Amino acid sequence: MRKTLIVALVVMAFAIPAPAHPAGAQQGGKVPRVGFLAPGSAETDASLAQAFSEGLREHGWVDGQNIAIEYRWALGKLDRLPELAAELVRLQLDVIVATHTPAVVAVQKTGTKIPVVFAAVSEPVEIGAVASLARPGGNFTGLTTINRELMPKRLDLLKEATPKLTRVGYLANPTYALHRPQLKEMQAAARSLGMELHPFEVRDGSELERAFVGMAAAHVGAFIVQQDPLFVSHRRKILDLAAESRLPGMYIASFYTNDGGLISYGAHLEDLFRRTATYVDKILKGAKPADLPVERPTKFELVINLKTAKSLGLPIPPSLLLQADRVIE
Repeated sequence: MRKTLIVALVVMAFAIPAPAHPAGAQQGGKVPRVGFLAPGSAETDASLAQAFSEGLREHGWVDGQNIAIEYRWALGKLDRLPELAAELVRLQLDVIVATHTPAVVAVQKTGTKIPVVFAAVSEPVEIGAVASLARPGGNFTGLTTINRELMPKRLDLLKEATPKLTRVGYLANPTYALHRPQLKEMQAAARSLGMELHPFEVRDGSELERAFVGMAAAHVGAFIVQQDPLFVSHRRKILDLAAESRLPGMYIASFYTNDGGLISYGAHLEDLFRRTATYVDKILKGAKPADLPVERPTKFELVINLKTAKSLGLPIPPSLLLQADRVIE
């Protein structure tokens, strides 16, 4: 009887299924390692990093348990990105997440063959990261913000918010990889709306005050901010200067309006970062970036801050408020 009981227990032990883990996790004791390269900081990009982490959890990956994330932040100093990219490549990671265009360009320059996923890149084909959206063809893939397509729409919304607007300022970083083509399209879009576009170049945070002095001198009635991590990193300073100058601003994402910007329109960035985790999951399970098409945004947000509008003495037309996905009161 005792022998029969021991045999039965052994059979039962082998019959109990092992705890489920994501494919590739902790096989042979190896925990997958993922790099995360961002131009901003853990503070400025907190909501984006959190969305990425939540996306990983949805696929069963928990940092510090069955996956290890190596975060590298440029802290708004874009010239640090090449050094940080090279550092991540030397770690021989399983995947690198390069969040925005400057981070992607920095990783490209290393010549690495490590799979790379981007989270919010406006023009992945134009910067040479992928051959096409449908067929990336190399070791890069991810999600695009389609930013250039949205810039005319942002100008149109800004015009609707400030109907008498004829001169609009444009905060732009001339070192941004897509500065020239975007500037050309912005100028064309402004002309089509009967406005003059006045570009003000900003290469780092110290040049923002000069840009706002320039906008005051040019008598612009409002301004729009280029999609560039430089401005995201310094958004608090931009918002403070806009308030001091009493200038309405159009921004590319809701974290600007959440912090006091007047109006924002663009792809839902937190959603893009959450979806980035799906690419990481697929690659860790054996998929190749070349076979994973670049995806476009599926969620967009128009956010209006009525508190800011009131402080500016700017009545927002009811027709525009009806279009808003969210109104901050």
